[in-house]
Amino acid sequence: MERRSFEMTNKNPTKRSLVLSVLSLLLCVSMFVGTTFAWFTDEVTSTGNIIKSGSLDVELLWSDAVDGTYADASQGAIFNYQYWEPGYTEVKYIKIKNVGDLAFKFKLSIIPNVLPIAGQYNLADVIDVYMLPAEEADRADIDAATPVGTLAELMADIDGAAHGYLLPAEGVGSDRNNGIDAPKGEIAYCIALKMRESADNNYQNLSVGEGFSVQLLATQYTWEEDTFDDQYDADAKLDWTPVASANELKLALERNAENIVLTKDITTNEAFVVDYEANINGAGFTVSRAAGYTGGMFTVKANAALALENITVDGGAVWTGPINDVLQRGTVNTGVTATGAIVTTEGNGVVELNQGAVLQNNDGANAVFLDTRTGSKLIINGGEIINNTAAAGAIWGGGEIIMNAGKISYNSGSLGGAIRVVTNVGTVLTMNGGEMNHNYSTSQGGAIWAGSSSSNNVYVFNGGEMAYNYSEQVGGAMYAGYYETVKIGGTFKLHDNAAASGVGAIRFHNHASFVMTGGEIYDNGENSLFLLNNSASITGGKIIDSFGYSGGLNLTWGEAEVDGVIAYDLSTNHNTAYLAAEFNTLKFSVNESDEHFANFNFKPAAGYTYTAGDEAKLICMNPGYETYWDAATQTFRLQAV
Repeated sequence: MERRSFEMTNKNPTKRSLVLSVLSLLLCVSMFVGTTFAWFTDEVTSTGNIIKSGSLDVELLWSDAVDGTYADASQGAIFNYQYWEPGYTEVKYIKIKNVGDLAFKFKLSIIPNVLPIAGQYNLADVIDVYMLPAEEADRADIDAATPVGTLAELMADIDGAAHGYLLPAEGVGSDRNNGIDAPKGEIAYCIALKMRESADNNYQNLSVGEGFSVQLLATQYTWEEDTFDDQYDADAKLDWTPVASANELKLALERNAENIVLTKDITTNEAFVVDYEANINGAGFTVSRAAGYTGGMFTVKANAALALENITVDGGAVWTGPINDVLQRGTVNTGVTATGAIVTTEGNGVVELNQGAVLQNNDGANAVFLDTRTGSKLIINGGEIINNTAAAGAIWGGGEIIMNAGKISYNSGSLGGAIRVVTNVGTVLTMNGGEMNHNYSTSQGGAIWAGSSSSNNVYVFNGGEMAYNYSEQVGGAMYAGYYETVKIGGTFKLHDNAAASGVGAIRFHNHASFVMTGGEIYDNGENSLFLLNNSASITGGKIIDSFGYSGGLNLTWGEAEVDGVIAYDLSTNHNTAYLAAEFNTLKFSVNESDEHFANFNFKPAAGYTYTAGDEAKLICMNPGYETYWDAATQTFRLQAV
């Protein structure tokens, strides 16, 4: 008998293996049906876990008598009398109540609606303020007490008239606490105002300015304990001043309030003046120009500083019309046309834009005007300057700009869409991070126009990026004229900028200098950089684009990576280009029509030692020419092939 079945099976071993694999899988699966894993197991489940925040809730109440009916102080005035005379005394009783379940510390302040004018008679100067225990007070008690100050002194005191702390009511709040003996639930005071008997006729028919407010601030207190101790909220501060109107913000700045917090959106018809070191946290609210007001919004005086955070300051422009591809918005303004900057500095004033701070929509004037005198400074730590239009860019003037993070974008102007610096101040810009993108210039320098006649102005780019900027002439990202110095290094990226007349990245002119030790330049068009009569040193970083170099050939080439071609234009009798002691491959072309073409050469720096094959690093793109090493002159030269 022939064994055909054996022969046929061997002819298709793959099919046989597949069948066996399926059978094995089915067999393995069947082994688990109706069986139990033979491992010891157990289970414990914790249910009902609770994570809930506590409540910090405070009330301020007042009454004419210690045992009287107490009213909500937030609903009206505590003191309201129009016939004061020497010796007159008015007593009120106030209660501070903890109606939440967290301990708090508090500050009680007297806030004027308008600060008294220095040198003028004011009723507040002759009214003494007394704070006594919450017991029924008579005239003798008041006369025997020591005042805490005059009403005028307390209105000017940013530290407040009284301080204390209050625990939750008995039986309320966490049982994980430090057990201190302190007031619980509520605390009461007697407040007395007395007009001095010494007040003369100069104080007749006067008022306490335009009135005042009694303000209570509260924040967390170190009473509750966590796993470790009661110090987790030790840094909670009461040094902040809430403001809900332009007048309150103005008053807080006049009183030198260090930390100001917005509680509502604000509109202003005048500039807020800062003459000390102020911090404003907008808490997400906006300061806007009032209807019909076109002037400045903040003025920072010499020797003063303004730090903004979580706030939008809006210049009032409303952008409509066709969308500009670079700005990604319309360019027709149907809102306010400004005559003043959003922020102006004087002398060495400092502006700091921290996280969430936005200066936007100023049309007709700069977003930031930096005083042209030495010392003025703008620091950007996450803030944004966006959607502004002015002839001289979003930021104009002198001083110094330090950008660590944030955005200067979607701005437009004539010379420089984002920044125009015109004074002699030294280091103008240090960019360590952030972005300067989508800016537009109708002339030169899509983002930056640098045109000072100083030899000390320096622009340093260590990090961040400049991209998608556009110029209707030259210098899609930047125009550097006169004796400016531009330094690129670190992780900075310069890419995707463009200019209608060429030179998509940076146009150097009239002896401006260029130093590149790192960073990347790419996708800025065929002629990314153009250097005219400049000195340049490219010893690191990466350049993908091609660029041109004309005039005095003080260009030093080193270990940078360049994928593009450097076009040398020998329009003058300068015919030597320079190499560092160590250099990478370089592709270049030379203007052959110049009479000095035959003398063109690369001169290595001191310390260079020729190694056979180094000439191959210098790739001449002129057809029919190659580079060779001339031992006699110790230079690389061109020869026909």
